[in-house]
Amino acid sequence: MDVYEQLIHERAEGRSCALATIVNVVGSIPSYTCAKMLVREDGTIVGTIGGGAAEGRAIAIAREVLETGRPQMISFNLHENPVLDIGMVCGGSLDIFVEAIRPSPTAYIFGGGHIGFIMARLARLVGFEVVVIDDRPEFANRDRFPEVQAVHAGDLAASMEQLRPNRSSLIFIATRGHGLDGQALAWALGTSAGYIGMIGSKRKVITIGKRLMAQGIPAEQFRRVQAPVGLDIGADTPEEIAIAVIAEMIANIRKSEGARPLVRTMADLMARVPASGQVHLVGTDSDTEELGAA
Repeated sequence: MDVYEQLIHERAEGRSCALATIVNVVGSIPSYTCAKMLVREDGTIVGTIGGGAAEGRAIAIAREVLETGRPQMISFNLHENPVLDIGMVCGGSLDIFVEAIRPSPTAYIFGGGHIGFIMARLARLVGFEVVVIDDRPEFANRDRFPEVQAVHAGDLAASMEQLRPNRSSLIFIATRGHGLDGQALAWALGTSAGYIGMIGSKRKVITIGKRLMAQGIPAEQFRRVQAPVGLDIGADTPEEIAIAVIAEMIANIRKSEGARPLVRTMADLMARVPASGQVHLVGTDSDTEELGAA
C-alpha cells in the first residue's frame, strides 16, 4: 500500500503514526532523497528508507517520537559505522527526519447548555474538532454553535446512530438529565473513544453507574470513564469547570502522568459504595458533594 494512502487510513481510524523521510544524502545509499517510511503504532511499516540496521534504528526512533510527539533528526554515516552498513552495502551517509502524525481529536459534546456552550468554544480554541448533540433544537443549532463541525438536535438515540467516534475522539456528557446522561454514557462505552467524561455530583455518577450495571454493562467498563469529570483545580463556575475538563482532555492526549483528576476513574468511585448501596464517600463532607457538576 502507498505510504500516503496508509497515512490517511491511520488518521481516519484515529491512530497516530510516524513518518520517516530521508532529507539529506551524501555519497551512495540504497535508497533516494525523500524516500519515506510510515511506522504504525504497533511498529509495522509501510514503505522503506533502504533497509538494513539504519532502517531498524529509524523504526525504534519513530516509536519514541510517537510516545513524545516531538520530532527527531537522525544521522547515519555508513562509511564510518560499518555496523549500520550491514544489509545496505553502500557506504554513504544520510539524515532522516522523523515526525509524529496525529489525527485531529474530535470532541463530542452531549449537551448544548451553558457548560456545553463554553466547552465547545474552548475545544475549538485548543484545536479540537467539535460535534454538539442535544435533544433540544433551541440548544443545538448553527446560530448557537456556528464554528463547530456538526450539530445534532432531536432524539438522542437517532443522533448517536450518525456518530462515528474513533480512538482519538473525546466524549463529554452534560445533558439536561440523569436519564439522558446514562443513555449517552451507555453508547459511549460501546465506542472506541480515547476519552469519556461525564459531569455531575458523586451521587449522580454512582446512581447512573448502578443503573447501567443493572442493564448488563460490566463494572470494569467504567474504568474508561472520568466522572466526576475534570482536573482537580478547585473549579466552581461553569467557565472554570469547562477549563478543568478541557485540561483533562489535553492531559489524556499527552499521556500526562502528573495531571491530577478529581477521581481516578468512575469505577474507582463506584468501588467505594458498600454492598448496601448507601452512598458514603470517605474524605468528603457530604454524599451529595458536587464535583464537576452543572
